[in-house]
Amino acid sequence: MLDTAIESGSIREIEDTYIEDLNLLEDWFLQYEYLLELSRELPRIPAEERTDDLRVKGCQSAMWIKLSYEKGRVYITGDSEALIIRGILAVIISLLNGRTPEEILSYEPRFIKETNIAKEISTDRFDGLHSVVRDIQLYAGRQINGCEKPQGAGNPNSE
Repeated sequence: MLDTAIESGSIREIEDTYIEDLNLLEDWFLQYEYLLELSRELPRIPAEERTDDLRVKGCQSAMWIKLSYEKGRVYITGDSEALIIRGILAVIISLLNGRTPEEILSYEPRFIKETNIAKEISTDRFDGLHSVVRDIQLYAGRQINGCEKPQGAGNPNSE
């Protein structure tokens, strides 16, 4: 179901699949269960690595992203204390992990808007998830501009 390695297909094709899967589950409880399943499949960031420089600012729940750049591609790991956010984060990571900076910069998030998720999560959580995408895109943009941070450097907000 979830492959946080490199998914084959375009970001849009993969996102369409997630949107279709969630929209087929008309009941919010079933959608929640789907996201919880995705959260269980997302590898954890060890507690000792969940530092403030990896923490995403502006999130209601603690959330961390770790970004690296290798051979022209951006690699992402992430974690959150809130299971529902971990599930949504798993989708974001599966869409963007292993992509080129150009692909990441061209991504316009649709997953939350085109499902019932936006109605079911708080505004703070919604904003926090958009912060994650923005942070990943800022990091990707820095790679294009040759402003690479050391591999494993995290949150763009920490600069």
